[in-house]
Amino acid sequence: MTNEITNKIKSNGCIVIEDNVVGDINLNSTDKLVYGIIKALSNNKGYCFATNDYIGKRANLSKSTISNTIRKLKKYDYISAKTIDYQRRIYIKVDTNKLNEIY
Repeated sequence: MTNEITNKIKSNGCIVIEDNVVGDINLNSTDKLVYGIIKALSNNKGYCFATNDYIGKRANLSKSTISNTIRKLKKYDYISAKTIDYQRRIYIKVDTNKLNEIY
């Protein structure tokens, strides 16, 4: 049943990555993919609570690669994370400069 649900999520979802993330030369393609997965998983609650293992399985990457990528995304201020009730919550940071350009 779990694989059925996971496959359904994979086949029906999409990942949207903003232009500023795509164009950031400090990030490699793995970083951008993981950002997109975190963003997609954040849509319902405003944050992502997936483990590194889960994100790694979605992206076919190791847990250590996910750890390094999350650290890098924090460093470049694309995400923030906090632990609440023993659960990590990863938040996508909104680039207010980009929003000002749009509006």
